[in-house]
Amino acid sequence: MRAAVLKENYRIVLEDVKEPSPGPGEVKIQVRVTGICGSEVHAFKGTHPYRKPPVILGHELAGDIVEVGSDVEGLKVGDRVTVEPQIGCERCYMCRRGLNNLCESKIVLGTQEWPGSFAEYIIAPAKVVYRLPDGLSYEEGVMVEPLAVGVHAVRWSEMGLGDSVLVLGAGTIGLVTIMAARQAGARRIFATDVLDFNLAKARELGATHTINVRQKDPVSVVLEETKGKGADVAFITAAASPVVEQAIKAVRKRGKALLIGFFEGPADNLEIFPLTAKEIDLRGCLMYTAEGFQNTLDMVAEGQLDSRPLITEVLDIAQAQEGLEVMDKRTRDAVKILLKF
Repeated sequence: MRAAVLKENYRIVLEDVKEPSPGPGEVKIQVRVTGICGSEVHAFKGTHPYRKPPVILGHELAGDIVEVGSDVEGLKVGDRVTVEPQIGCERCYMCRRGLNNLCESKIVLGTQEWPGSFAEYIIAPAKVVYRLPDGLSYEEGVMVEPLAVGVHAVRWSEMGLGDSVLVLGAGTIGLVTIMAARQAGARRIFATDVLDFNLAKARELGATHTINVRQKDPVSVVLEETKGKGADVAFITAAASPVVEQAIKAVRKRGKALLIGFFEGPADNLEIFPLTAKEIDLRGCLMYTAEGFQNTLDMVAEGQLDSRPLITEVLDIAQAQEGLEVMDKRTRDAVKILLKF
């Protein structure tokens, strides 16, 4: 089968690899569409902690079941599906509390342990495979995964109806967080970025205020618009030290700041005292739970979340190198690039 393999940093090669077969409790999926995520870009650059070459990347996908292993119930050949790309052990402290995203021995799609969806076929345990409702396209099926990140972040933030929200970074994860916050009832949504294209998308998807940080100080804008109080919640989706500091300065006393963006190194020169002085709750946020993934799929199926405006390009799998370079260097305007077989 064909697969776009990360052979070394900054080099993807389309080559023939061995086609997998499902074991007990597993299904074989023919990948129709897969997405390029920020974590794939980090792997492409060599800065991801565990996605290391040689590896078949890809963890956002939709496709068709073409083979079913023994002991599989509820799924059949021909089903159109998407996949929750994490496998928990189901035995540890976190898994038993429904927090499979925090499993100590979790396996993630797109790694050496579980080859990813930049390939014509993947194998997945049936327990993490979800049927796509009729009427949803493969492209919308791919987007369930990033949407689930935003839905999980908003839920973990415990934001309330009518709250003011600051989203620092209007890339894909920032934009899905804006969508989820709007759906959850945020009254004001501030979005920041350095690219006007992304900020226009943010406003299209529900942001009430957009701030190009090369032109305006986001902290000043938020404080002015909230009459000095600050935002109730800040979501940090751009991984840069100044953005963390902006979040801490822009949230109200006893506000919350959630770190979603993937940092490639330490947050340098971060002033910690405001966390104490304002009793700010700084939280990490990792992926989503199985329940959250299912809830997100249901919301998409019911029309509560529409991811289609996020999809800016669909390339052939042979153009995987190009797609990753675009997302890394921003050589043209793009939010979400999908790869199609």
